[in-house]
Amino acid sequence: MKWSKLKKLLESRTCDSLKGRVSFNSTRYRGTHDEEGRAWITFDNEIIHDFCTVKRRYGFNTLADEIRVKTNSPDWKDFNQQKGYYQAYQLANAEMEKLGLYNQYEFYNAIEEYLNLSIEEAMESSKPIIRAISWFDRRLGKRRLTIIKTDENIIVNKFKEIRLRVEGLIREEGNFA
Repeated sequence: MKWSKLKKLLESRTCDSLKGRVSFNSTRYRGTHDEEGRAWITFDNEIIHDFCTVKRRYGFNTLADEIRVKTNSPDWKDFNQQKGYYQAYQLANAEMEKLGLYNQYEFYNAIEEYLNLSIEEAMESSKPIIRAISWFDRRLGKRRLTIIKTDENIIVNKFKEIRLRVEGLIREEGNFA
């Protein structure tokens, strides 16, 4: 699906208190050798989350290299180091997810999946991007907002706090109203 259609569908699902305040954006850098890009979400014209492919790839590779050095497994050709070498990728990927660092394609895939889910399925999704975006969904009523538990993911908690704040259910200090 084209980005313009995805954007329109996403913004049509946005709750009334966030309409016109939240924007979903995407671009491709066609002048670069791999034509990678980024997506980002703004709230009141400030970027609240960035899905930059290059930034994530750089962070992922740097972290994986650091893990390999710590575990003394920098050579994938050495049979004794292979397990640690490849395990570093898994550990780095888990840390990227924990920090809320995703690439543009993960964002697109999550949006396409999200648009086909009920609000209950979206809030229970195993994908943090889907859980985060569901906090801005108009199908999530005020009564339900206060009973949903805190999430372990940074991006989900950030979106939850924004929604609670605009609905007047949380004050600036982070206390419930």
